[in-house]
This record gives sequence, structure tokens and C-alpha cells, in this order.
Amino acid sequence: MTALQALTRWITGHATLFMSASVVVGLLAQDLARLLSPLVIVASMSAMFLTALRLDRRLLLGWIRRPAVPISIIVFTTLVVPAVVIALTRIGALSPSVALACALIAATPPIISVGPYCLFLGTDNELLSLSVLPATAVGIISLPFFASLAGLPGLEPARLALELLAVVGSAMGGALLIRAFVPLERVERHAVALDVGAVLMMITVAIGVTDGLASLIVSRPGAVVEAFLVTAGLSLALQALGWLVFARRGVQVAGSVALVNGFRNMALLLGLLIGHVDASLQLLLVLGQLQLFLLPSIMRVAYRRLGLVPGGGKPV
Repeated sequence: MTALQALTRWITGHATLFMSASVVVGLLAQDLARLLSPLVIVASMSAMFLTALRLDRRLLLGWIRRPAVPISIIVFTTLVVPAVVIALTRIGALSPSVALACALIAATPPIISVGPYCLFLGTDNELLSLSVLPATAVGIISLPFFASLAGLPGLEPARLALELLAVVGSAMGGALLIRAFVPLERVERHAVALDVGAVLMMITVAIGVTDGLASLIVSRPGAVVEAFLVTAGLSLALQALGWLVFARRGVQVAGSVALVNGFRNMALLLGLLIGHVDASLQLLLVLGQLQLFLLPSIMRVAYRRLGLVPGGGKPV
């Protein structure tokens, strides 16, 4: 192995740490965060494109022939979990803003750009690729319903969700078009370069989403700490719930469900609500988005101890 190959493998092997560190870099270098913030969507979709190139057609067909698991993930994440979380917030001692934020996050469809996280954590890219797009479509209907139950009527996510699906469809469609002519074996020859590219794109996203957060932290440090703890705790609790419910399906399926149950499409939710809700709720949602980049370092360690290894045991 050459020195360059060793370096690139080391970078991809520590991708979750780079993502966490990138949030800190963005907070300390707000000019850089402001420069990269317009690139967040493009970089996110580029990371998805690079990881979608490595989808295995045989594994995809295998899940299509066993639709019970993808369908179960869709129903669990978009219907069962929001109902449970809303019921729990009504019997707890949470403040109205915290209760509403937890309900809204749980009712939001899973994150769409699962590919990079599957690469870094060892979850099933093929299974989740078949699950998250239909889950987003279901969320167009279910999110307004659950938001109304939680006390926030009038949400209309259809336009944003459809735009998001169109962007994601372009990334996925482009990757699948290339794969129609280029076999997986040829793609895998460039696996390390593709993985490094995905890491760099996620670093760009992690820095870009911190634009404007430094001043907020300085002005409201107590509220920021509370929002961080609430959203981190919620994500980890949802991950644990997903893992436990699907544990009998095996470690990789359980970890995959945990990932998408704890990581919700905060871009969709923020697009709907930023500027239209009170400052406390808005802060909770913004910190909820940061968890997508801060928690994977912890998750990687926990998932490994539970038996889930990136690359199916192969070095990454």
C-alpha cells in the first residue's frame, strides 16, 4: 500500500471525527462558514451521489424481493415513532417549546442522504436507499398531521418535500445512470477516492451549517446548552428504540433503522419553520441539525461495540 493510499484510508476511517471537528472549525471561522453555507445542498447531494455509485444491484434486488423490512422501516419511522413521542410529551414535564420540538423532529421523515453515514458507520446503504425516499413521500402527508396533533397546525411541506425529492432524484438518478454502463467492479477500483470525496463533501456541509451560530452561542449560551442536550438525547433515544425494535433482524438492519430513526431530515423541517416560530423552538431545531454531524463519532464507537463494522469487517 502506498503512502497516499494509507493516508486516504486513514481519512475515511476517521470520517466521523472529521465531521465533528468541522462543526468546531465552522464555529471558530464564521467567515469560512458563511462562504460555504450556499454550498450545503450541493455538497450534501454530491456526497449522496458518490456513495450511490457504490450501490450493489444484487443487494438492492435482494431487498426488493423482501419488501417487509423496508416497508416496516417506513411505517415505524414515519407513523409509529411520531405517535409514541407525541404521547410521551403529553404526559411528561417538558416545557411547551421542548415538547413541540421533540414531536416535530420525531414526525419529520428520515434523513435522505444516508449513503455517507452508511459508509462511515457500516449500516446498509441498499436497504436504506429503498426506505428513505418512500418515507419522505409518506412524510408529506404524515408530518402536517402529527404537527397539528402536537399543537402546530397549518404545515404545508409538500412543495419543499417535492423539491427535495427532485434534487435527491437527480443525484440518485445520475449515479444509477452511470452504473447502468459501468459495473460495480470498475467503480470499486476507485472506492478510496470516492470515499474521500464523500468525506470532503460532508465536511463542507458540517462547516456550512454553522453559519450564524457563533453569535447565537455567545448571546444565549444557557439556551444553546439546553437545546444541545435535548436534541442529542432525543436522537440517541430514538436510535436506541430503533435498534431494540429491529434487533431480531440482525445487527446491520438494527443499526440501519437506528440511524434513520435518530437522524431526521432537519433541512426539510427548518425550511418550513425558520422565521415562522418562536426563538426557543427555532434554536432547538437548529441544534437538532447539528447533531447530524456531532453524534456520528459517538455512534461509530457504540455501533462497533454492538457488532456493526464499516465495510462489513473490511478496513475503511
